[in-house]
Amino acid sequence: MAIFFLCALFLILQKPLVAASSNMNMEKAMAASLVNADIGSHRAVELLYNVFVEVTKYECQRSQDNGNQDVCSAWTAVNLIEALELQKVNCDEKPNNEICEEARQLLGGEPKHDEVVEQLFALGKNVPSQDFPALNAIRDSVIGYVCQKEPTECEGLRKFAELEDSLERMITEGK
Repeated sequence: MAIFFLCALFLILQKPLVAASSNMNMEKAMAASLVNADIGSHRAVELLYNVFVEVTKYECQRSQDNGNQDVCSAWTAVNLIEALELQKVNCDEKPNNEICEEARQLLGGEPKHDEVVEQLFALGKNVPSQDFPALNAIRDSVIGYVCQKEPTECEGLRKFAELEDSLERMITEGK
């Protein structure tokens, strides 16, 4: 998936998940740690994020053409999680923040910040898992490009990709 998937995202899984509530807590922790995956270059994170914003636009246009808004909503949710994490926005503290307003519009109602993240994460699980290999190829190509330009950033970016792969496995196994 994408950054971030891209979020400031993930803690490395060290213990097996046992309960559904534990799954959601781990997913939220992972979603909050990708962005914190020791990636030194903010430029690299922004580049990855922006690439997947463009993928989202593409998928939303396709969804509009074929009448299936579920994929667009899923991609939008993923990007909103990442935007919240990248910009370190808490919707309880900044309810009028543009990202929070967009998230609440997508989700409906006035959920608290933790509920926003939880509901966005659940919605984001609808990104088609069969797209993951192609998305990972895009991600890995961007990482390869950045590693060529900024070799000192490579280790953190590769770790990020590994963490993201762990999240994808958790998502696909949980469906």
